[in-house]
Amino acid sequence: APALPESHSFTTATSKTNNTSKKLRDPPTSRMVALPPRLNVKLALHEEVSSTAILDEDNNGDLSTSHLFVEGKITAQVSSSDASKNAPFCLHVSGAMISAADITYSNYCTPVNNRRNEYSYGSEIEGSMKYEVNIPKSKVERCEVISYTIDAKTHNMPILVQPKALLNNQNKCRISVQIRSNLGNHGDLANFMIVVAIPNTVQGSTLQVTRGPGTYDNIKRIVTWKIGNLAKGKSNLVSVEAELSSAVAKLLVDKKSTLKDAVIATTNNKIIQEKVTFPVLVRCSSDLDQISDLSLDAMDLDSVPASIVLQQTRSFRLLHRVGK
Repeated sequence: APALPESHSFTTATSKTNNTSKKLRDPPTSRMVALPPRLNVKLALHEEVSSTAILDEDNNGDLSTSHLFVEGKITAQVSSSDASKNAPFCLHVSGAMISAADITYSNYCTPVNNRRNEYSYGSEIEGSMKYEVNIPKSKVERCEVISYTIDAKTHNMPILVQPKALLNNQNKCRISVQIRSNLGNHGDLANFMIVVAIPNTVQGSTLQVTRGPGTYDNIKRIVTWKIGNLAKGKSNLVSVEAELSSAVAKLLVDKKSTLKDAVIATTNNKIIQEKVTFPVLVRCSSDLDQISDLSLDAMDLDSVPASIVLQQTRSFRLLHRVGK
């Protein structure tokens, strides 16, 4: 092979003997970016509720609406992958009932861009409240962040209560209460108890419990059934029978009347429904549901990025009243 001319000296990229040699560039190094801390947020909503069923005469007498008074609280438990501190997060509370809520927030909360006043309860648009929640690393237990009260009406109750009084024979009345657990409930209802106050229009001394494990207190004139659990979508019927008071018995149409039996029965049952009225109290609880329509969410703040892992629990205790 012919020799290269002296003016064309050959150099490699890794040659260290020639000042004119060029070194290969090292591959670019990727810049390490720190990931946002993982923030485990456990939110718990609990409500103590007293409610009264409202008789809607325009809806065939069905008890379709209830007046609620709710005392609720929201607690938060936070743990972070950051060993030195917990990142703050944004708590978002929404729902149509929020406009009827009187909200008190703790020292762990700061309101953020709240727009509750733009909405009214019962409208199709939901209200919205946001809070910055900052729980110190030293707080490992649940901390109450918000408490609230709500005074409102709703069609969405976890139970439907249907009381009824009917004439069993010429002078004896059957008082019954049927309760159905809403099929839309997330779980079963627990600690279920039904209490019926016996009116003076029946003779308490003649009362007999005819359905359900009820006990009668003759002094207080109340019958109590302790049902326990009631599965969602299921119903329970309880009943008693007692003789009518002499005053009510005198109002009834005698079977010896010349009226047709169907007319007599209809007339007498109307008298019974007017004269034999009785209040019903129902107690129950749930570890999977709530009564209000408030919805919770947790998200990171724009100023403090964090990877939020959210867990939620809901619970309530209910005292529901039907009748006068």
